[in-house]
Amino acid sequence: MNFAIREMNMRRLLLIALAVAALVVVVSRSTTMSAQATPPAPQAPGAGRGGQGQADPWPNSKKLLAVADVQSGFHHDSISHALATVEQIGRKANAFVTMIRTDSQLITKGQIIGKDRYEGRGVNARTLDYYDAIFMLPSGFGTMNEQQRKELLAFVHDEGKGLIVGHATGVAFTDWPEFGEMVGGYMDSEFNADTKIIVEDPAFPGAMAFGGTSFTFNDQHPVLKAPYSRDKVHVIMRLDPAALDEKNRARRPDGDFPVVWAKQYGKGRVFNVGWGHPDTTWDNPQFQQMMLEGIKWAMGVTKADVTPKPFPGKPAGPPQDGGLPEGPGKSAVVKVCSECHTVEEAVARRGSEKDWKDVIQLMVDRGATGSEDELKSILAYLSKNYGPK
Repeated sequence: MNFAIREMNMRRLLLIALAVAALVVVVSRSTTMSAQATPPAPQAPGAGRGGQGQADPWPNSKKLLAVADVQSGFHHDSISHALATVEQIGRKANAFVTMIRTDSQLITKGQIIGKDRYEGRGVNARTLDYYDAIFMLPSGFGTMNEQQRKELLAFVHDEGKGLIVGHATGVAFTDWPEFGEMVGGYMDSEFNADTKIIVEDPAFPGAMAFGGTSFTFNDQHPVLKAPYSRDKVHVIMRLDPAALDEKNRARRPDGDFPVVWAKQYGKGRVFNVGWGHPDTTWDNPQFQQMMLEGIKWAMGVTKADVTPKPFPGKPAGPPQDGGLPEGPGKSAVVKVCSECHTVEEAVARRGSEKDWKDVIQLMVDRGATGSEDELKSILAYLSKNYGPK
């Protein structure tokens, strides 16, 4: 009898346990479905972290977004090392932290929403509002859409943030005139040389990192074209045209070869460095120091006067004839050629009629003004008086 009662009680306890387990499963499923049906909370602009409100890991540091989007352009071998070097110099100096990307996804004000298991949720992607400056190593047309392009311009021009650009920027976004205007010009050509550099503005942060107002540097140097203009940018360093061979000096008849410059773009700041083709440049301690200080300036940490100044080689006062031989076309040479350099520089070389025709066309492409008759008379004069020896 007692055995039967005990067996009945055990069966009752088993049934109760099964009922409780079933109830737990039902409640658990209901809670999960409710959570899945609840949309994520709105996220603060640029905060990232998928709207979860997690704290900024670097609350007291300046933030740099480093982007090397070269999907449609030339892949320089030094790009990875350049990105890593910029990240390291910022951390070692405790000046800024860097987020490295090889795509342009984060150049946006919008939130980045995930796929698959992150469907409809943020994915810890911090957007433009989070950063104080962007370091770009672009080439080609890039992958930004029109909205991203507008937001990049506004990031610098309207919001007063910083933009730092490196080697090959001069051949990036040539389909986007506003970008060329923002960075200060496009590249016409380039050449390798171990040559003399002139520091035009020793007062700019980092400009004296190489130890003097002139030094020798080996890299692939850019040769700029429009919209580059001394009226729009503040040149910090340039090549010394007197140190170049005749072939390379002829790339810019005016002798103006800027390699590092800065400019105010609206409320923001742009620091443009034409160097960085080989790895050895990024390993150079003086170059690293120049980059560090330039980035800090672009972030607004340090100050500098970046008022555009005329090319020091450009003569002051009325044009001088430089002792040119008399003859038809002389006045046109003095008038047109002295717009951006001395007459002596204009005739510092000799060449065939074809050579001079190419030089004149190059001058026109870079902004020289003159009527068709004046240009013809210049060609005739130079071909006659400064032909091959």
